[in-house]
Amino acid sequence: MNVTDRLIEALRAAGIPTGDGEARQDDRELTGRYVIVWPVAEHAPTGTTWNPNADRRQDVQLTACGPTRRATDQVAEQARTVALGALAAPDGYAWLAPAAYVTGQPTTREHPTDPTRPDLRGFYRADVYRYTITPST
Repeated sequence: MNVTDRLIEALRAAGIPTGDGEARQDDRELTGRYVIVWPVAEHAPTGTTWNPNADRRQDVQLTACGPTRRATDQVAEQARTVALGALAAPDGYAWLAPAAYVTGQPTTREHPTDPTRPDLRGFYRADVYRYTITPST
């Protein structure tokens, strides 16, 4: 399991409905309050002179979604607690530094994409977190 897998695992264990790169879980559309996890970027390795490709930094975006601004902010804060908390280390790696909040955007209204259902609207908020790992051996 990699960093993104570990984060999805922790979010689901915390009871937060979570989509893996899309707003679906177990072939059902997510509704209400939920989070979508997107791996964003893997940064240049920062290992030692002897092993420059050892350490890695992975950014992961958590997009919180909800029917109202308040619901979206609430699920985003729940996800933040999990994202910055203790996660199981990815296979073959150990955490080199604590998780860090990198950037985000304010909660924004999402306009409906289905012209037959203009009443379907919601809100979303995207926050990016950085995880730094090093080989465990």
